[in-house]
Amino acid sequence: MTQPEIKELYQYNEWANRRVEDSILNLKPEQFAKNLNASHASIRGTFAHIAAAERIWLNRWKGKSPTKLMSEDEFPDVQTAVRRLQEIDQEISGYLGQLTEADLDKVFTYKTTEGKTYSSVLRHAVVHVINHSTYHRGQLAALMRQVGATPSSTDLILYYRSNPNTAAMA
Repeated sequence: MTQPEIKELYQYNEWANRRVEDSILNLKPEQFAKNLNASHASIRGTFAHIAAAERIWLNRWKGKSPTKLMSEDEFPDVQTAVRRLQEIDQEISGYLGQLTEADLDKVFTYKTTEGKTYSSVLRHAVVHVINHSTYHRGQLAALMRQVGATPSSTDLILYYRSNPNTAAMA
């Protein structure tokens, strides 16, 4: 996957995150925080996990290895959660925009929150983050339905159809 393709795929990730944010903005606080017995308990927990994972990977790409994810407590309400994820997405977009093909081929070493050391090709880690967020956005759609809300579709093909720069490829 080339640098322009990765950049475009991350633009999809941002677009999909904005669609999820639009879907959760009208949730009542109790809907946002309700324990639904999901892998991250609630809509809030799952949304916070997406943001925390994106942030920790950005830090790893920059040579830092945080010892823990951002806490769910840093996402006390929908508005704060939305603002935090938008800030993280902007940081990642800026970071990815300055990378070259050679940068994407570099291997970087990092420690997980459990203290294990791994090395990965940057290109692979970036695609992993996009895939990870997609997986959890799917969970959010199911959780939203459980509280009676209607999630927005975040299908990649919908992004291509709605983005004038990529519509010809869909």
